[in-house]
Amino acid sequence: MARVVADSSALIGLQRIAQLGLLQQLFGEVHVPLAVVREVTYKLPELPDWIRARELTRPLPPEITERRIGPGESEAIALAFELDIVRVIIDDLRARVVAARLGLQAVGTGALLVLAKRRGIIPAVRPLLDAMLANGFRLSPKVYADLLGLAGEDSQS
Repeated sequence: MARVVADSSALIGLQRIAQLGLLQQLFGEVHVPLAVVREVTYKLPELPDWIRARELTRPLPPEITERRIGPGESEAIALAFELDIVRVIIDDLRARVVAARLGLQAVGTGALLVLAKRRGIIPAVRPLLDAMLANGFRLSPKVYADLLGLAGEDSQS
């Protein structure tokens, strides 16, 4: 399975709809920096054993600190480099742009749902996206429609 580093948004968003286990089904284990652990402790006081909390061993490089992104996103990007992991799960657009400019594959939570459908783990993306939106997850109407299109689900139904 592909190795991955995650920011807090996917963990919180999927936990709110009782689908956190999708990450384990897709990736086996998920690495998170300590900043993410701090951000999710109010919703996930105990992380599942397949979520591996990791402390950064080097200071954040200026390529990351100068970009004005949050601590969870910054540390997730830095941890990906420390662990030589190419894929990061980040929903914040600014952080995704930073990650991509640094050569990482940034994927959002919605795209993970599409991947889960393609692998036969879930039958449909729409109900989970709708549940996430009902629980405070933010997603533009365009991205919502794009994700449903990628999932082969009509955005009008």
